Amino acid sequence: MKITAIETLACDAGWRNYHFLKVQTDEGIVGWSEYDEGFGSPGVTAVIEQLARGLVGQPVPGPQRFFAEAYSRTRPAAGGVVGEGIGALENALLDVRAKALGVPCYELLGGKVRDRLRVYWSHCPAWRINHPTYFGPPVTDLDGVKAMGGLARERGFTALKTNLFLFDDGPAHAWRPGFSAPFYPELNVERRLIRNLRDSLEALRDGAGPDMDILLDLNFNAKTEGYLKLLRSIADHDLFWVEIDSYSPDALAYIRQHSPHPISSCETLFGAREFMPYLRANAIDVGIVDAVWNGVWQSMKIADLAEAHEVNVAPHNFYGHLCTFMNAHFACAVPNFRIMETDIDRLAWDDELFTHAPQYQDGYLILPDRPGWGTDPIEDALRAHPSKSGGGLIQPRARA
Repeated sequence: MKITAIETLACDAGWRNYHFLKVQTDEGIVGWSEYDEGFGSPGVTAVIEQLARGLVGQPVPGPQRFFAEAYSRTRPAAGGVVGEGIGALENALLDVRAKALGVPCYELLGGKVRDRLRVYWSHCPAWRINHPTYFGPPVTDLDGVKAMGGLARERGFTALKTNLFLFDDGPAHAWRPGFSAPFYPELNVERRLIRNLRDSLEALRDGAGPDMDILLDLNFNAKTEGYLKLLRSIADHDLFWVEIDSYSPDALAYIRQHSPHPISSCETLFGAREFMPYLRANAIDVGIVDAVWNGVWQSMKIADLAEAHEVNVAPHNFYGHLCTFMNAHFACAVPNFRIMETDIDRLAWDDELFTHAPQYQDGYLILPDRPGWGTDPIEDALRAHPSKSGGGLIQPRARA
């Protein structure tokens, strides 16, 4: 079976675009993957187009050979946007091979360990604060935060994740200086942010009730001193984990040693080499793996490495439905799975873009048994929602 064409497609996804990779073969089998180019990753499509030149007209390679060759050809700039392009191709090629055998992708990963995956409602209530045009009703104050906690409980979810927001200067808005929103490169943590965080967590808990697991994502929005201040200030809260991004394994290990809550991290890392220093330093309780960026085959290796260090993993998943299915195949096949991220607030047209949408029951994602990833994009539907130029990057906000 040979590859006859490789194509990239994109469509409007509200505040960003969705991006897809399509691999066609001479046997009529089509493989798909979804990738991301809108959140700090411009140029992934260009990487895919360059790498595709060496694949068209050739037999469909196995994941080991493909990655080894693609990595060797891009070694001087390994990781980053280049790594994301390799991951996108790896995932689409895996879909081709699974469909050719008539099996779900998880069978190529060693088989499934579980039939359903516990999930947490991510960006709750972030999407309704940050993007009220697309996700509603809008959340503008702490009463809205409390209502979101109640909604997650009513809909049967057992875990949710929130972010940093300010509520004391008008309508609620995100605090994301790590992403230049606002531009505040010193990343200091002041008393005002602590007050707002405590108020937000208390509102969520009031709405969600005592049995809901609450996760907090601090991203890159502080430095070591600031993270410690935030953690000390919320020591009395019962949190499932606090998610922290740090470029220093030693600094993150120090934070973890002084944290009253479990620490998750590593969602922006590429490959086992980048994960290794964090695992060796005992810097994390849970390793977050982006199988969309890394490729599912390489993500399995990262999960195996984490398992050898007695660490569980959780997928990073805040994209479209195809990414949710891709991450589900990864998560069901690793023994050391903790919980899976998923976005429950969706665009009005999300479901029409795919042959199948994810199915949730009692806070769990039900694993499909269809060949490949278990869903494909619908090209006519993608074309009905043409992509926007320049969409996706976080827009600057005036300094508070």
